[in-house]
Amino acid sequence: MDLKIWIEKLITEKPHLKEVLSLYDKVAGFNKECEKILKTEDPVKSLDKLLEIFGKTFEVPYEFISFLKEGLEGKEEEVLYYPKKLWEIAFFGEESSEEEIKRMLFLLSMPLFRKLALEDRKNKPNSEDRKRCLVCGEFYSLSVIDENNKRYFLCPVCGYKEEGPRIGCGYCGHTSCEKIDLLVDEDEIRVELCKDCKSYVKSFKETIPLYLKYPDPYLIDLISLPLEVVAQERGFIRRSPNILGIREIK
Repeated sequence: MDLKIWIEKLITEKPHLKEVLSLYDKVAGFNKECEKILKTEDPVKSLDKLLEIFGKTFEVPYEFISFLKEGLEGKEEEVLYYPKKLWEIAFFGEESSEEEIKRMLFLLSMPLFRKLALEDRKNKPNSEDRKRCLVCGEFYSLSVIDENNKRYFLCPVCGYKEEGPRIGCGYCGHTSCEKIDLLVDEDEIRVELCKDCKSYVKSFKETIPLYLKYPDPYLIDLISLPLEVVAQERGFIRRSPNILGIREIK
């Protein structure tokens, strides 16, 4: 069963998440189509094609795409290797809010980061890097516990996966269960709240019925958004966005 069918079923089961799930369907489709395009060796053509697909998929105004093309002119190879350069493009006089523009640039950069992850272009780890993705540098906010009770942190931007401490905070790095509070929902998805730094990381076991039914960790992350609302209302912070570029649930 593919993602599109899972999403259709989930929209029926959880109609309050229709908008979020429909957007994820577009994001997944965009990333899949871009993966094929990025196999070309010509960076100029591949980025132009990405912008074209991006505009059609997310119904982005032509003026915004044109501005992006101008901003990327002559920087194609640099952006392919350092996708965060996309986030640095400055927009002036745009009708969209700064938050909306950041989300659009986040979604546009995602297939570029995922290409780097597939090529295994990791940075050399050091004591600080342990809290961040080795490919794109984002903090971890999602983790999965496998059948052997090992915990893996997942990056929402590039898809990189890394084993980490079974217990503790993924942001400040402690491994003390006494410093962690838990929020758990009916699907056995939990949010681990760090009392020290007020960050939280979402986690779930691969053996829970919901994941066995819908084995996509980013989909599980979106399904459990209501749990994050509770965490954020209590003053806790998600340190990296989800796969839709959303960090604060409003």
